[in-house]
Amino acid sequence: IRKVTPLEVKYADSLFRKQQVEPNEYMEFIKKLISFDNPEMTFEKLFWFDCQYVLYQIRHRTFPNHPIRLYFKCTNKDCERKDFSQELDIGKLEILEPSDVEGFTTKIKLDNLGEVSIRNKTVGDDLAIFDFANKNKIDITDVSNVLFLAELSAISKEYSLEELYKFAEDGTLTAEDMIKIEDWISKSIWGVKEETMTKCPFCGK
Repeated sequence: IRKVTPLEVKYADSLFRKQQVEPNEYMEFIKKLISFDNPEMTFEKLFWFDCQYVLYQIRHRTFPNHPIRLYFKCTNKDCERKDFSQELDIGKLEILEPSDVEGFTTKIKLDNLGEVSIRNKTVGDDLAIFDFANKNKIDITDVSNVLFLAELSAISKEYSLEELYKFAEDGTLTAEDMIKIEDWISKSIWGVKEETMTKCPFCGK
Protein backbone atom coordinates (compact mmCIF):
# COMPACT_ATOMS: atom_id res chain seq x y z
CA ILE A 1 0.00 0.00 0.00
CA ARG A 2 1.59 3.29 -1.03
CA LYS A 3 1.32 6.64 0.72
CA VAL A 4 -1.42 9.00 -0.42
CA THR A 5 -0.47 12.45 -1.68
CA PRO A 6 -2.06 15.61 -0.16
CA LEU A 7 -4.12 16.19 -3.33
CA GLU A 8 -5.33 12.59 -3.22
CA VAL A 9 -6.33 13.06 0.42
CA LYS A 10 -8.73 15.85 -0.56
CA TYR A 11 -10.03 13.78 -3.46
CA ALA A 12 -10.50 10.70 -1.26
CA ASP A 13 -12.36 12.74 1.35
CA SER A 14 -14.75 13.99 -1.33
CA LEU A 15 -15.30 10.46 -2.67
CA PHE A 16 -15.76 9.03 0.81
CA ARG A 17 -18.60 11.45 1.54
CA LYS A 18 -20.50 10.42 -1.58
CA GLN A 19 -19.58 6.72 -1.69
CA GLN A 20 -23.07 5.70 -0.54
CA VAL A 21 -24.35 7.02 -3.86
CA GLU A 22 -21.35 6.38 -6.13
CA PRO A 23 -19.39 3.44 -4.63
CA ASN A 24 -17.70 2.38 -7.88
CA GLU A 25 -15.73 5.62 -8.20
CA TYR A 26 -14.52 5.34 -4.61
CA MET A 27 -13.49 1.71 -5.10
CA GLU A 28 -11.54 2.60 -8.25
CA PHE A 29 -9.55 5.19 -6.31
CA ILE A 30 -8.68 2.75 -3.51
CA LYS A 31 -7.57 0.14 -6.07
CA LYS A 32 -4.91 2.53 -7.38
CA LEU A 33 -3.22 2.59 -3.97
CA ILE A 34 -2.74 -1.17 -3.70
CA SER A 35 -0.52 -3.65 -5.53
CA PHE A 36 -0.23 -7.42 -4.98
CA ASP A 37 2.80 -9.71 -5.19
CA ASN A 38 0.50 -12.47 -6.41
CA PRO A 39 -0.55 -11.62 -10.01
CA GLU A 40 -3.76 -13.65 -9.60
CA MET A 41 -4.90 -11.51 -6.68
CA THR A 42 -7.13 -8.53 -7.40
CA PHE A 43 -8.78 -5.88 -5.27
CA GLU A 44 -12.21 -7.37 -6.00
CA LYS A 45 -11.08 -10.69 -4.49
CA LEU A 46 -10.14 -9.12 -1.17
CA PHE A 47 -12.28 -10.32 1.69
CA TRP A 48 -14.67 -7.72 3.04
CA PHE A 49 -12.90 -7.32 6.38
CA ASP A 50 -9.44 -7.49 4.80
CA CYS A 51 -10.49 -4.47 2.78
CA GLN A 52 -11.35 -2.64 6.00
CA TYR A 53 -7.89 -3.46 7.35
CA VAL A 54 -6.35 -2.08 4.13
CA LEU A 55 -8.30 1.16 4.61
CA TYR A 56 -6.97 1.42 8.19
CA GLN A 57 -3.44 1.05 6.84
CA ILE A 58 -4.00 3.67 4.14
CA ARG A 59 -5.24 6.06 6.84
CA HIS A 60 -2.19 5.37 9.04
CA ARG A 61 0.36 5.69 6.23
CA THR A 62 -1.23 8.87 4.96
CA PHE A 63 -1.17 10.64 8.33
CA PRO A 64 1.60 8.92 10.35
CA ASN A 65 2.10 11.99 12.53
CA HIS A 66 -1.57 12.94 12.82
CA PRO A 67 -3.46 10.44 15.00
CA ILE A 68 -7.22 10.26 14.81
CA ARG A 69 -9.18 12.11 17.51
CA LEU A 70 -11.82 10.23 19.49
CA TYR A 71 -14.60 12.07 21.31
CA PHE A 72 -16.14 10.88 24.59
CA LYS A 73 -18.85 11.87 27.05
CA CYS A 74 -18.07 11.67 30.75
CA THR A 75 -20.53 9.42 32.60
CA ASN A 76 -19.94 11.15 35.94
CA LYS A 77 -23.09 13.22 36.52
CA ASP A 78 -21.17 15.62 38.78
CA CYS A 79 -18.56 16.44 36.13
CA GLU A 80 -18.83 20.01 34.88
CA ARG A 81 -17.17 19.18 31.53
CA LYS A 82 -19.14 16.35 29.93
CA ASP A 83 -17.28 16.21 26.58
CA PHE A 84 -13.59 15.47 26.06
CA SER A 85 -11.35 14.00 23.38
CA GLN A 86 -8.21 11.88 23.10
CA GLU A 87 -5.84 11.10 20.25
CA LEU A 88 -5.21 7.56 19.02
CA ASP A 89 -2.47 6.32 16.68
CA ILE A 90 -4.24 3.57 14.73
CA GLY A 91 -0.92 2.27 13.46
CA LYS A 92 -0.15 1.02 16.99
CA LEU A 93 -3.38 -0.95 17.41
CA GLU A 94 -3.12 -4.73 17.71
CA ILE A 95 -5.63 -6.18 15.26
CA LEU A 96 -7.96 -8.98 16.32
CA GLU A 97 -8.47 -11.56 13.57
CA PRO A 98 -11.43 -13.97 13.26
CA SER A 99 -9.06 -16.86 14.11
CA ASP A 100 -8.49 -15.23 17.52
CA VAL A 101 -12.16 -15.75 18.46
CA GLU A 102 -12.63 -18.90 20.55
CA GLY A 103 -15.03 -21.40 18.99
CA PHE A 104 -15.35 -19.40 15.77
CA THR A 105 -17.14 -21.34 13.03
CA THR A 106 -18.24 -20.63 9.47
CA LYS A 107 -21.45 -22.66 9.84
CA ILE A 108 -24.71 -21.27 11.14
CA LYS A 109 -28.10 -22.96 11.60
CA LEU A 110 -31.05 -20.95 10.26
CA ASP A 111 -34.67 -21.65 11.18
CA ASN A 112 -35.99 -22.69 7.74
CA LEU A 113 -32.88 -23.03 5.56
CA GLY A 114 -31.03 -25.33 7.95
CA GLU A 115 -27.26 -25.24 8.34
CA VAL A 116 -25.55 -22.92 5.87
CA SER A 117 -22.04 -21.61 5.40
CA ILE A 118 -21.31 -18.02 6.35
CA ARG A 119 -18.46 -16.44 4.43
CA ASN A 120 -16.37 -13.31 4.42
CA LYS A 121 -17.73 -11.35 1.48
CA THR A 122 -15.42 -9.88 -1.15
CA VAL A 123 -15.21 -6.30 -2.36
CA GLY A 124 -16.85 -7.43 -5.58
CA ASP A 125 -19.92 -8.41 -3.56
CA ASP A 126 -20.25 -4.86 -2.25
CA LEU A 127 -20.32 -3.50 -5.79
CA ALA A 128 -22.94 -6.11 -6.70
CA ILE A 129 -25.06 -5.00 -3.73
CA PHE A 130 -25.32 -1.47 -5.08
CA ASP A 131 -26.19 -2.78 -8.54
CA PHE A 132 -28.89 -4.97 -7.00
CA ALA A 133 -30.25 -2.06 -4.97
CA ASN A 134 -30.44 0.17 -8.04
CA LYS A 135 -32.15 -2.54 -10.07
CA ASN A 136 -34.77 -3.10 -7.36
CA LYS A 137 -35.16 0.62 -6.54
CA ILE A 138 -33.88 0.15 -2.97
CA ASP A 139 -32.80 3.38 -1.31
CA ILE A 140 -29.02 3.00 -0.87
CA THR A 141 -28.72 6.31 0.95
CA ASP A 142 -30.42 4.54 3.87
CA VAL A 143 -27.55 2.86 5.74
CA SER A 144 -29.90 0.26 7.26
CA ASN A 145 -30.78 -0.98 3.75
CA VAL A 146 -27.14 -1.35 2.78
CA LEU A 147 -26.30 -3.20 6.01
CA PHE A 148 -29.27 -5.51 5.51
CA LEU A 149 -28.13 -6.43 1.98
CA ALA A 150 -24.56 -6.88 3.24
CA GLU A 151 -25.78 -9.36 5.85
CA LEU A 152 -27.76 -11.28 3.24
CA SER A 153 -24.73 -11.56 0.98
CA ALA A 154 -22.72 -13.11 3.81
CA ILE A 155 -24.85 -16.25 3.55
CA SER A 156 -23.62 -19.20 1.50
CA LYS A 157 -23.21 -18.86 -2.26
CA GLU A 158 -25.86 -21.57 -2.63
CA TYR A 159 -28.36 -18.72 -2.92
CA SER A 160 -28.34 -15.58 -5.02
CA LEU A 161 -28.83 -12.20 -3.40
CA GLU A 162 -32.21 -11.96 -5.14
CA GLU A 163 -33.31 -15.32 -3.69
CA LEU A 164 -32.20 -14.31 -0.21
CA TYR A 165 -34.00 -10.97 -0.50
CA LYS A 166 -37.22 -12.82 -1.38
CA PHE A 167 -36.63 -15.25 1.51
CA ALA A 168 -36.45 -12.25 3.84
CA GLU A 169 -39.62 -10.76 2.35
CA ASP A 170 -41.68 -13.96 2.67
CA GLY A 171 -40.40 -14.87 6.12
CA THR A 172 -38.26 -17.86 5.12
CA LEU A 173 -35.40 -15.90 6.65
CA THR A 174 -36.66 -14.94 10.09
CA ALA A 175 -35.76 -12.03 12.33
CA GLU A 176 -33.96 -14.54 14.57
CA ASP A 177 -31.90 -15.66 11.56
CA MET A 178 -30.81 -12.10 10.86
CA ILE A 179 -29.74 -11.69 14.50
CA LYS A 180 -27.61 -14.82 14.19
CA ILE A 181 -25.99 -13.47 11.03
CA GLU A 182 -25.34 -10.08 12.65
CA ASP A 183 -23.77 -11.84 15.64
CA TRP A 184 -21.47 -13.83 13.34
CA ILE A 185 -20.41 -10.69 11.50
CA SER A 186 -19.68 -8.86 14.77
CA LYS A 187 -17.36 -11.72 15.79
CA SER A 188 -15.61 -12.06 12.45
CA ILE A 189 -14.92 -8.39 11.79
CA TRP A 190 -11.44 -7.01 12.28
CA GLY A 191 -11.18 -5.41 15.70
CA VAL A 192 -8.66 -4.44 18.34
CA LYS A 193 -7.19 -7.00 20.73
CA GLU A 194 -7.05 -4.78 23.78
CA GLU A 195 -9.67 -2.60 25.40
CA THR A 196 -8.62 0.20 27.72
CA MET A 197 -10.62 2.38 30.07
CA THR A 198 -10.38 6.10 29.46
CA LYS A 199 -10.53 8.53 32.39
CA CYS A 200 -12.07 11.94 32.08
CA PRO A 201 -9.19 14.48 32.24
CA PHE A 202 -11.40 16.94 34.10
CA CYS A 203 -12.87 14.91 36.97
CA GLY A 204 -10.54 11.90 36.85
CA LYS A 205 -13.37 9.33 36.70
